[in-house]
Amino acid sequence: MRKLHAAYIGAFFFFYALTFLPNFNVFNEAAFIGFFPQPLVWVLVLNAINTVIIFLVYKKFFKPFAERTEQEFAAWEKGEENK
Repeated sequence: MRKLHAAYIGAFFFFYALTFLPNFNVFNEAAFIGFFPQPLVWVLVLNAINTVIIFLVYKKFFKPFAERTEQEFAAWEKGEENK
């Protein structure tokens, strides 16, 4: 589970780093893809990939963690109220 989480986070930061390539004149040509310039298409596609990755991370890792934490706090509060 931790390796999968690390792979998702690593992929996110890898694709995030790729969004800066147009700033270093990589994929920064005056070519157009459809109606959009190439750097904009590059960044939009990578941001779409990152959005999917973040939704996966939230659904698989953060949501179950938040639910477990909420249950632990609820049990702790019940224990405090009984004293």
